[in-house]
Amino acid sequence: MVPASPPPPFAGQERGRIKSPTRGTPLVGCAGGARRQGSSSPRPSHTSRVGSLHSLKNAVRTETTAGTPPELPEELLMTVFGTLEIPDLVRAASVCTSWRSAYAALRSLGKHKQAQTPCLLYTSESAGDNVACLYSLVEKRAYRLNLPEPPLRHRFIIGSSLGFLVTVDDISEMHLLNPITGQQIALPSVTTMEYVKPIFDDSGAVHEYEYPSHFARRAFFTPSIIARCKLREQLQIKAFVFHDTSTGSYIVALIHEPYNHLSFARVLGDEKWTLLPPHHHYQDCTYKDGLLYAVDIKGEIHAFDLNGPAFTMKIIRGVDEDFYPDAIYIVEAPWGGLLLVSRFKEFEDPAEDGDPEIYVPHTTEIKLHTVDDGTERLVEIDCLPDHVLFLGHNDPLCLSAKDYPALNGNHAYFTDDDEYNKNRKSSPRDIGVIGLGNNREVDLVSPLLWSNWPSPVWLTPSLTVMKLPSNDRWLSGWDHVLSRPSPTEATVGTTLLELPEDIMMRVFASLEIPDLVRAGAVCTFWRSAYTALHKLGTHKQPQTPCLLYCSESSSENVACLYSLVEKRVYRLTLPEPPLHSRFLIGSSLGLLVTVDERSEMHLVNPFTGQQIALPSVTTMQHVKPICDDSGAVHKYAYSRHTANQVICPPKIIAPAALREVFHQKALLFYDTPTGSYIVVLIHMPFGQLSFARVGDDKWTWLPPHTNYFDCTYKDGLLYAVTLMGEIHTFDLSEPDVTMNIIIGVDDDDFEIQGAYILEAPWGGLLLIWRLKVYSGNPDDISSLTLHTKGIKIHEVDVAAKKLVEIDCLHGHVLFLGHNQSLCLSTKECPALKENRVYFTDDNEYITEHKDNRRDIGLLRLGNNSWESLVFPQLWSNWPAPVWITPNLTMMKLSLNK
Repeated sequence: MVPASPPPPFAGQERGRIKSPTRGTPLVGCAGGARRQGSSSPRPSHTSRVGSLHSLKNAVRTETTAGTPPELPEELLMTVFGTLEIPDLVRAASVCTSWRSAYAALRSLGKHKQAQTPCLLYTSESAGDNVACLYSLVEKRAYRLNLPEPPLRHRFIIGSSLGFLVTVDDISEMHLLNPITGQQIALPSVTTMEYVKPIFDDSGAVHEYEYPSHFARRAFFTPSIIARCKLREQLQIKAFVFHDTSTGSYIVALIHEPYNHLSFARVLGDEKWTLLPPHHHYQDCTYKDGLLYAVDIKGEIHAFDLNGPAFTMKIIRGVDEDFYPDAIYIVEAPWGGLLLVSRFKEFEDPAEDGDPEIYVPHTTEIKLHTVDDGTERLVEIDCLPDHVLFLGHNDPLCLSAKDYPALNGNHAYFTDDDEYNKNRKSSPRDIGVIGLGNNREVDLVSPLLWSNWPSPVWLTPSLTVMKLPSNDRWLSGWDHVLSRPSPTEATVGTTLLELPEDIMMRVFASLEIPDLVRAGAVCTFWRSAYTALHKLGTHKQPQTPCLLYCSESSSENVACLYSLVEKRVYRLTLPEPPLHSRFLIGSSLGLLVTVDERSEMHLVNPFTGQQIALPSVTTMQHVKPICDDSGAVHKYAYSRHTANQVICPPKIIAPAALREVFHQKALLFYDTPTGSYIVVLIHMPFGQLSFARVGDDKWTWLPPHTNYFDCTYKDGLLYAVTLMGEIHTFDLSEPDVTMNIIIGVDDDDFEIQGAYILEAPWGGLLLIWRLKVYSGNPDDISSLTLHTKGIKIHEVDVAAKKLVEIDCLHGHVLFLGHNQSLCLSTKECPALKENRVYFTDDNEYITEHKDNRRDIGLLRLGNNSWESLVFPQLWSNWPAPVWITPNLTMMKLSLNK
């Protein structure tokens, strides 16, 4: 049985910050002597204790499934997922395997939420060159997406439609790129355009372009020879992607120089671009009822039918000589028909940190017109009640604010699509929100998040993956097409339901905590369910232990967490001081016990970030502070004595060196009767015990015995076991601690390399012996490497004061090391291998050989065969990795005050 659970978590979160002085010189000599009293060798021998075999099966009580949280059917998960915005949906899919399966099924059906809210896609100097940032208007937060090569910050972004960006690389070639799925598609080469001719070098490779070669098939001035990287500065203006439902194909329309001409290409099948002459000065396009609509700067609207071998063009509305907007957009209205949107700007003086002598546009007014199909007239309207516009380098949108409740109705959200942007890359961008009718501007976000170049664009997230031939011409990147047998479509339904919070809590209650924390970050609604579950303390129990370790590839404040359930690694950023600079001496109830560079101890919860300072090491029986002239502690006097003898005079030691020779193992226990937490420390000299309640201002020594190796807490008593197998109990509830010997030492007993005491899931106590062998040079302790070679298990018969040996733990596993020793049921933790011991390195001489390989792995009980935990090794050898059982509990520090 796992020790009694702490109370439910508390709302507040408290973090400690500690100053870390420079590490001192490690202590050598008298104070660093052997740990075992009376032992002169670090390689003790062991003889097995003889006992009668006892069947474990008869002792195990019947398992109950009543408390096991249910796992919702995939169909119900899909209904939940069907309500999510795509950034949230993609994160939900990464929570765990079953959620990934529900996501894949939902996606294969195309039943994810279709009315997706546009996001602002931008780059940032603080992110990598391949990283796109996505600002969600729903959650008011930014996400980061890693995109395929070439780096996004090296591209021009000239369009955004149907969830795809249209980008131009540094040789002026164009690609479609879906930032959500990662799919990237090369468009026909720029050399197939009417105005661009390739120039080849001697090897036959294109190395320059001739541009422009003519205008409307008539030469009008001498063409220029231009470098491949420079063409994009002059040619591409704006691009759109449209889905032609009649043919199932995708069409890309491109507005380009000279003079804002229009060309198009079908994504599937076309090898070249097709020019749409003879008109020019186009500003915007849309696609409706099988026709491509394009509008020029004077408000003239043309409709192109691109379906036949020879396209046809019809003028829907002629030129308006009184029309002088700075930008114009053509938009399909949600109620049918077309809107013309005019954007007016003022040009401000050049920015101080921008391009010199280039004026900066600033949007000041939006005007709206509907297009009367019958009369070809424009009818001005002054507002769009309950609707919003999205304008910029995206396919212009008019959306219902009722379908998108995060948006402000009767407003236009705009980004900078000025055709001269390429000439002012470092100038501020014209991005914001403006009221329709009153033209009152509202900040989109403050402070600004984006770099000025590439210019940010609106993106409507999409999980669409274009199905194209598998060849290098079409697929220049990769995609994440998910395939699995699809459930019946009726199980998803067309009505997107938002499940009640109590149902979501039942879903979350089935998750391991790493998955639960990620689920809580998916969206605001899920965060609310996670918070409620957290407050009630009803998340999944028991949790499967994870291996916590440091890695040289991670920063010094990052802890890595290897999940035995998912066989994957998570990274957690911890508070100061850096984890890499600490010693890890214990792990219990989801908290680490660490020792900093002044040899002071802290509790740290890697999941909540809560950090609590324990009583100062100077309050311990064996350590006294030495202060400098200013009264600050700058050294310690470390006394090596027991209750019965003084080994040598106190040693003066630097603060950083004390932890090398003093701290051995720490354990945290929850005392249910008092509601307090107790920390027990096994320490030098000779494995003595001290304890403190969290909130105490000093440590209490527990003499007179030595050679303790492990502890557990049961029924209000502290049980401690020595290396010789002697078991003592301490009643810590009274001011005067009482101690009893449960099992004494056999005269024939030899020292062993590890003795662990723990509470069995079926009740009673288990005593575990760990046998190890050393390899390396016996004369050089730093070269010695430990290997666990065997485990012996005994049940403790407290009444008879004897040990009963058992040879296996069917349906159970052990976790041993610097953690609180555990025996868990594989029915409750099905990812674990039954009848195994999962062990980490808790060698008492570990500080003397920090760089040596750690003794970490699995051992099968019965035959003592060794298994690797993971290959290749993930962890740094120091600090030594520990098992940790994830826990969201927040300690209430006032409990013990």
